[in-house]
Amino acid sequence: MEKLLILLLVALSAPGFSQITPYEVLDKAASYHDPNGKWKELNATLLFTETRPSGDDRKTTVVIDNTRSYMKINRNDENVYEILGESSKVLVGDHDEARALRMRNYYLYLWGLPMKLYDEGTPFDRDVEEETLNGIKCHVLRVVYEEDTWYFHFDQSSGRMLQYKFYKDEDTGKGELITLEDEITVNGIKIPQKRSWYTLPEMKYLGTDILTGSE
Repeated sequence: MEKLLILLLVALSAPGFSQITPYEVLDKAASYHDPNGKWKELNATLLFTETRPSGDDRKTTVVIDNTRSYMKINRNDENVYEILGESSKVLVGDHDEARALRMRNYYLYLWGLPMKLYDEGTPFDRDVEEETLNGIKCHVLRVVYEEDTWYFHFDQSSGRMLQYKFYKDEDTGKGELITLEDEITVNGIKIPQKRSWYTLPEMKYLGTDILTGSE
């Protein structure tokens, strides 16, 4: 028993890991990004410019009302979806209703981070890693979903989310990295404004999504 305790203490103090818990990291991040707890009652229209290396840029408008699980997505006036709870319908375009739900989940999750990590059942790894990113000491949360594994980097000092990445298969290193730049405040919530996407491990640039404003 004594040897087991010694090994445990050594493991906890090993370089690269922190004794802080995932929820302590998340609470600090939420205090930075959503200090007044406004995410659950967010009712706003978000305006996006989504650029791609091919020059095939897209303008997307997302109406979101978290108080009633409502979202309306308009992409270039070519595809328009409306979602209420788990029910969806296509107002414009020829995509099926399942795609509307996928689009809802995409915008709600990625632009609702880090608050969306509070969702019930988020499968956190119990260990919090420590890394230095561009000279900034970070806490790293690892979340293992059924289909992919995500890593979220937070500034240890402020709690600000700096980047995240995910792997479909960690053994092969295949996945994507999303870097974050700038911020925009929407209804008191500090949202990373510019998200640039890269493939892993090649670091091939895929595009940049910019939250240009809100109404």
